[in-house]
Amino acid sequence: MTSKSQRKLNFNVGENYEVLDVVGEGAYGVVCSALHKPTGQKVAIKKITPFDHSMFCLRTLREIKLLRYFNHENVIAILDIVKPETLEKFTEV
Repeated sequence: MTSKSQRKLNFNVGENYEVLDVVGEGAYGVVCSALHKPTGQKVAIKKITPFDHSMFCLRTLREIKLLRYFNHENVIAILDIVKPETLEKFTEV
C-alpha cells in the first residue's frame, strides 16, 4: 500500500463527504479531492493540523477568515468546516 493510500484511509471528513484521492501535502496540511454526497459536487478538502505551533494556529485562522469573503473563479471558496464532536478531539481543522 502506498503512503498516499494510507493517508487517504486516515482522512476522516465526516459522513457528508467521500474521499477520492490525496492531492498533495504541505507544511501544515493535506489536501484531498472528495465528493460532497448531498450535492454530488466534487470538492477539495484541506485538513490542517495547526496546533503544533501557535504561528500555525494564527495562519489557519487568518486563512479561514479571508476565504469566507472571497468570490473569485480562481480561488476555491469554503463550502463547509468539519468540526470535532468535542473540544478534546479538536486537534485539526
